[in-house]
Amino acid sequence: MQPDGHLHLQPVHARPAGPEDRLGSGHRERHRADSLSLETPFNPDEIAALIRRGEILAAYDIAHAALASDSPPPEAAYSAVLCLARAGALDFARSEYVRLGLAERDDADAIALGARLLKDVALGSRGERRVAFARASLARYEALSQRFGGVYGAINAATMTLVAGDRIGAAERAAAVLRASPTPGLSGEAAYYEAASQAEALFLVGDGKAARARLEQAMTFAPRAYAAHASTLRQMEMLCGEVGADAAWLKPFRPPACAHFTGHILNVCEAELRERIGAALSAERVGFGYCGLAAGADLVFAETLLDTGGELHVVLPVHRAAFVKVSVAPSGEPWVARFERCMARAASIRYASQDPYLGDDQVFAYGSQFAMGCAVLRAQTLATEAVQLAAWDGRTAPGPSGVAADMAYWTRSGRRAVVIPVDRPAPAPPAPPSAAFGSRAMKAMLFADVQGFGALRDDQIPAFMDRVMGRLAEVVEGLAAPPRHIETWGDGLFLVFDQPIDAALAALDLLEAYRAVDLSAFGLPRSLGLRIGGHYGPVHLRTNPLTKAPAVVGANVVVAARIEPDAAPGSAYVSEALAGALATFHEDRVRCGYVGRTQGRKGFPATPIFNLSRA
Repeated sequence: MQPDGHLHLQPVHARPAGPEDRLGSGHRERHRADSLSLETPFNPDEIAALIRRGEILAAYDIAHAALASDSPPPEAAYSAVLCLARAGALDFARSEYVRLGLAERDDADAIALGARLLKDVALGSRGERRVAFARASLARYEALSQRFGGVYGAINAATMTLVAGDRIGAAERAAAVLRASPTPGLSGEAAYYEAASQAEALFLVGDGKAARARLEQAMTFAPRAYAAHASTLRQMEMLCGEVGADAAWLKPFRPPACAHFTGHILNVCEAELRERIGAALSAERVGFGYCGLAAGADLVFAETLLDTGGELHVVLPVHRAAFVKVSVAPSGEPWVARFERCMARAASIRYASQDPYLGDDQVFAYGSQFAMGCAVLRAQTLATEAVQLAAWDGRTAPGPSGVAADMAYWTRSGRRAVVIPVDRPAPAPPAPPSAAFGSRAMKAMLFADVQGFGALRDDQIPAFMDRVMGRLAEVVEGLAAPPRHIETWGDGLFLVFDQPIDAALAALDLLEAYRAVDLSAFGLPRSLGLRIGGHYGPVHLRTNPLTKAPAVVGANVVVAARIEPDAAPGSAYVSEALAGALATFHEDRVRCGYVGRTQGRKGFPATPIFNLSRA
């Protein structure tokens, strides 16, 4: 029995894969979810396949459209609520679970989903609330196990018993899991999941040595199922935290490391550089690499990584043709050919900007920071380490970009870096910065609105403005780090912050305050839902010619605006650039889980988005 996207067949603490996790076959499998439309027929197998690939929003759109049809298929409600849970819209998911009748159903999927929703609340809570929801989840998992059998409900019941504070009871339930007969005929990931669940049971009964041995055996059933391994590792880390055990024993089981690479456009002994890079890749167990593809060290790194079987993920700072013109072609046509070969073999390709290069080196700094964030996000997804490899000549160059600047940015995160020393002649002085862009700065932006506002009656508008918008205004005024720029229209908000973490905490404060508003008490429909989109990037700081007021404009403002309509009600979704910056520096305060991609609108490509929550 293979995992198929239905909850009771998934690992105990699964998390959606990142955008590149579904690209294991390399460049042959590009993102296709944007070709799906709301007219796509509902097919449970297709929904399950989308969920496995991490395309949560695409799956939700199909399920939601099916629910709105004249004859909704019976599986649509389950699929829609599962997608909401995976997307991080937990409050809305719990509400829809009841509204769509899933709480009354007696099938395995519905029971497991209800248990999972309660578990998510428990693990995100503290004190009495944590214990209460853990017990409620335990009851559902126990019902699932008794009614349908299988290891999934039983091991989750044991886990939630521990979370509820009953360590002895958890051990007794885990012992029952170990006494159960193994499922015959399992192979691949299905065999892995059962063996990993048994390893968890062994840990719960206090036999750490046996748990380690069983987990080693589990890995042999699906040695490259890194997302499944990561799910188990996160679950084991949580269990270690519950019992006060050191989680260091899990280190040998972690997937290969994710590396960000930075290096010079240089003219050195290439064979020597390749050897040094290969040694670093081996010593650090690097399996996934993120970098640009400039002539010189970047391309040598990319070729060496690919030759050793690693995954290459390319992040270009500007439009492809512009990048080749500035950073590849000046070194000669052979480098252009090598660039094209690496691009063809890349597992994913991202662009920090699709604009041409007009002399502003800030875009190169932004591209490097974007790549670093992608490496950290992937490492978090796989429950492994992110490390920086830097081919550096020891010189600190002026300006916002370059190897030294990349190393300084990475060092701020406290993560490890490995320097690969290179010798090269002193570079020529850089050209003076271009004034073509005027005043531009890195900013974090939020767009927010209330879904359902447009359907309000005119007599409901005053209550909405006073009670809802008034409450949001109080939150903004009380922020420890207030926005540097505010615009509003109707139910819409546009907030601009200097730092990514300030925008993230503001978004979470707004969501939490909104959830506390009793809409029905003010004659407003409870279906109104606040949704927030966020992004981080360089913007133009100008003055509006009409109003003479300060204005924040630019392509990155549009990116933020395009995210917000795809946010589930009650959620904040952020771009990969903002998620990466938050993951790099603030993983102790917030978390960003991949949920899919925006819908392509008005010529704008679909882009990866992440659900924002507190750590």
